Parts: sequence; structure tokens; C-alpha cells
Amino acid sequence: MAERPFFTILTPVYKGMDFVPGCAESVRAQGFDDYEHLLIDDGSPDQSGEVCDALAAKDSRIRVIHQKNAGVTGARNAGIAAAKGRYLLFLDQDDRLGPCALQAIAAALRSCGEDLVSWRHHGNWEEMCADAALAVPTRYAQEDFGKLYYTGTVHYVWTKAFPVDFLRENNIRFDESIQDGTDDLPFVVAFWRAWFGKHPGAGIQYISQFLYYYEIGNEASVSNRLQPFLPSHLAMFSDLLTDFLQRYHVPPDQMTMAFYQCLHTLAYGVYSTPRARRRALRAQLLEDERFKAILAEMGRHRQYSPFYLPFRLGALGLVSFLFRSYEGRRWWFWKAYRLGLLLLGKGWQQAF
Repeated sequence: MAERPFFTILTPVYKGMDFVPGCAESVRAQGFDDYEHLLIDDGSPDQSGEVCDALAAKDSRIRVIHQKNAGVTGARNAGIAAAKGRYLLFLDQDDRLGPCALQAIAAALRSCGEDLVSWRHHGNWEEMCADAALAVPTRYAQEDFGKLYYTGTVHYVWTKAFPVDFLRENNIRFDESIQDGTDDLPFVVAFWRAWFGKHPGAGIQYISQFLYYYEIGNEASVSNRLQPFLPSHLAMFSDLLTDFLQRYHVPPDQMTMAFYQCLHTLAYGVYSTPRARRRALRAQLLEDERFKAILAEMGRHRQYSPFYLPFRLGALGLVSFLFRSYEGRRWWFWKAYRLGLLLLGKGWQQAF
């Protein structure tokens, strides 16, 4: 390994003793050696710390930091501070890198100039790209970020490479008050603002092949738990949508999926919030000027969601009912989807 490796691969570890060996093996098997794998033992109460130390004893590219429990955001921030590499890649403990990921990402970074590099993820290992020569990026200019949103990669830090020095120089860190698994998008929004502010002509080089394996079967993952609404959920979408429209000048007709995902996520927050908290939720969400602005933009540009009318009417019970249907057989969800289009009239853009 060079004095300064090309990559730091950052993996927060908490109750991960059953996952970390496979995660680390996916990195070792890359056929690309210019990296360090930084394991942050976040005060795990099981034997995860010992497992990490054993892995490091067998491979000098693995480095372990033990700390008191600070949550995934605290662990990621510790990794940003400690990283020795030029570029930072995030790899969750229960996920894996595809066979040619590091080679493909490194090749893209070496030729991208001021552009950023992003790639695709999948939950089926058989779909992972095994030949780096096939991973040829497509460039998205800033005004094309609405199209990039359709790839499903915008929200996640583990589908992007981050220049380490830039993160530190601009004090870009994770919000450690967010502990429900929605910390990625605020970090991405802050990073993009800083990067494209300094490099106004830059875009994103997107690799459409699957390079990151996302484990969807881990029931203990925070992403598989109910996530009651928090003000940070609204803030992250308000910031993203505002930036797309005003900073990056994305045409409104490319924003359909972003608006749809915004209301879908907020509806999930309503569904996850206990009924006893609904009155407080009205003040936190429905009366927030940012939320009103999002609904106004959707109406102005005719961006459709089946949750649009229920939110406009302030019918949080109906929002929760429709999301419950979405999580189940979806009969009422699609019934409401078609009814909403009928009531609104022609010309509304649909995400799918």
C-alpha cells in the first residue's frame, strides 16, 4: 500500500460480527491493492471489535478504530477524520463491493477531471459487474440531475466517491443528530453544494453497471424499521428540490421522480408516526412553509403523486391508510392513484 492510498474504504461496525468478515473479503478480492479498509468499531457490545482486530492482524490494509458508541453518523465522521486515502468510499458492514468495483471506480476517477463519480447498486449478487472494462461512465451535466435521480443512486453515500481533502477543507460532516438511517441525503446535498459551488462546470460520471451489493435481507438493518416523521426528513427533500430547481437549473419536467419520492417518503413518516402524535405532526409538516412550497411547485408543474391530494387536504389519516395499502396488497393504493389523476384532470406527469 502506498504512503497515501488511492482509496479509504470506510465501514462503521456495530453488532456486525456476522457480517464484517464477508464485507472485508469482498474488498480483499478486488485485485486492486491501493486502498486502506478502515473499520470503525462503534462501541459494539458483541465481539465485533475482536473480529475487526483479527482481520487487521491478517491484512495490513485493514485499520481498526475503537470508539464509544456514537451511531453510524458518528462512526462515519470519525472515519472522515482518520482517512488516509485520496478518495473516500462508504461500505456498510452488511454489504459488499462487486468484483471489479475498485478498478472501475479508480479508472473513472483518473479520467473525470472535475466531475464526480457515481455508480449503481443492486441486491442480487449475480447481477454484479465482474469486468471493469464494461463499466464505462455516462456524463450527466447539472441540468440533467433530474434524469440522474431516476437511477436511484442520488440519496446514497455508498454509490459515490468523495475527495477526502475537500471534505475536510469544507468541514462537510454527517449530522450526528440523525440516527434513523436518513443521514445520507443531507450529507450528499451539502457536499454537492460545496463541490459544484467551487466547480460550476462539473457534472457527474455515472457508471450504470452494478458495482455495490446492497444486502436487503438483514432484518436488523435500520432501513427495515419504521421511521416516524422527523423535521430532518422534510428539510432534506426541501433542500434537494430547491437545489435541483435553483442551483442546477433542472427542468421541472425532469423532476417528476424526485417530487414523487419526496411525498412517498413523507407519507411513510406519517404512516410510521403513532396516531397520538398526529396533532403535533400537523404543525411539524402540514404547516411548515417548506412543505407548502413543495406542494405548490408540484401543482404549478403538474407533478403527480397519489399522496398529493390527501396532503393538500390535510388528511393525514388518509395518507397513512394509503401507505398501509402500499405496504400490503396495494389495491386501495392504485385505486387512489387512478382516482387522483381523474380528479386533477389531464396533463399531470407521472413518475412511472
